[in-house]
Parts: sequence; structure tokens; C-alpha cells
Amino acid sequence: MRKMLVSVGCSVVLCACSTGSAPPLPAQSATNLLVSSAGVYSGVFSTNVPVTLLSLYNGSAYLFYQRPVAAVIVVTNGQQTGNGQFTGTAATQYTLAPNAAASPVQVQIDFSRSPNVSGTITAPGSGTAPMTFSAAPKPMLGQGPGLAAIAGEYNGQMGSMQSTGSAQMLIAGDGLLAGSMSGGCEFRGKVTPDSGVNAYSASVTFSGTGCAAPNTTVTGSALVDESRLLIALPKPDRSDVVVFDGTK
Repeated sequence: MRKMLVSVGCSVVLCACSTGSAPPLPAQSATNLLVSSAGVYSGVFSTNVPVTLLSLYNGSAYLFYQRPVAAVIVVTNGQQTGNGQFTGTAATQYTLAPNAAASPVQVQIDFSRSPNVSGTITAPGSGTAPMTFSAAPKPMLGQGPGLAAIAGEYNGQMGSMQSTGSAQMLIAGDGLLAGSMSGGCEFRGKVTPDSGVNAYSASVTFSGTGCAAPNTTVTGSALVDESRLLIALPKPDRSDVVVFDGTK
């Protein structure tokens, strides 16, 4: 796989939350996301399960965790009021294969006590108790979210609701990526730094059979936590999501 890409540089990420200048929000923006709220947070659910929260200026949020298999909650078009209360009614909770499931949830996050945050995940009509969590900005080392911070070779797991397996991914210094999954699946794509926050936009195209999303292009977000790379790529119709969790 090293022959697929060249000029790979390695380093790690600096900062806990936002870095640099935040992108201007249009006056008609529905998110009203506070500048201090975008970033990467590390915490734990009330069930003692660790969780990593990525919140973005566009109202999107990702919560990565294990239950005990890989799971992620993806929020789109969230809204945040001036007092730091974030509400995401367009959210989906995914559990990856082999215990695949996807269900609509509501996400509420309290950023008013920054830098610490707390939140609640509710599944309306399910009869299950809400999940709560608390988190703090992730102390990241190194430099900001440039391409040099994410470049490198990663090994880990990639999965969706369809399948899960071991995977390798190589990200070059120009942001191009390529990799493969167990079973022969190959994929290619690209990452680009987000403005003002320790995160990256990501796009991956899968080919052939045995892939987490066969013959599909999916887009989403990525973050680097020291040597760990987390990527969540929801399908456009939100029926499934591809998650990569690997280390250098």
C-alpha cells in the first residue's frame, strides 16, 4: 500500500478545542454555534463508557464510543442558543456490525460551563433511559490540524452496519488517502483541514465487494488524537455510516 501514495509526513495535533480564527457564520445561520464550542472533547458516559465528541461550526457533531462494539452518534443541523445550549434533533445512533442498528435520537449538549461540557442522548418513544455524559477539551499535543498532523499509515478497524474488519489506511502529505480492508476491499479518498478547529473533512470512495460501503462515496469528518485516527462517514440518506478507528 505504500506504493499508492508518497510524501507522507508524520506529526501530531496541538490544541484542545478551536485553533486559529473561526470561520464567519452567515447572518441567517440556523446553528448560532458559539466559537468556543467547536472542538474535540474527551469524556465518559454515565455507563462508564469512554466517549470522544467532535463538534463543528456547521452544527454537526460526532460522538465516538464502544457499546461494546463500535458505535457513533451523528448529529446534523444542530442549533445552539446564545446561552450555550446545543440541540440536535436530526441525529442518528449507529451500532456497527455484527450487532447492527440505527435509530433516531435527540442530542442535547450544554456548553455554558466551558471548557467542560455535559450532554444527554434521548431516544424518543423507545422506553430506554437517556444516556448522559460529561467531557472536557482534549489535551492534544503537537501542532494544529494541518495535513502534516494527519499524514501517516494507520492500522485498525473499519466497519459499517453491513460489515466490520481490519483495515489499513495511508494518508499522504497532500491529503490523498488509500487503503484496504480484510476481504480484499480497496478504497481511496481525501482529507482536508477544517478551518479553526482540530478536525478534517473526509471523503472516501469504496470499490468492489466486501467493503463497508460497496461502490459508494461517503463524506464526513475525521480527527487525530495523538496517534489515533477516528473517521465517521455517514451515507447521504443516513441509512448507514462508515467508521474507521486506527493508530499509527
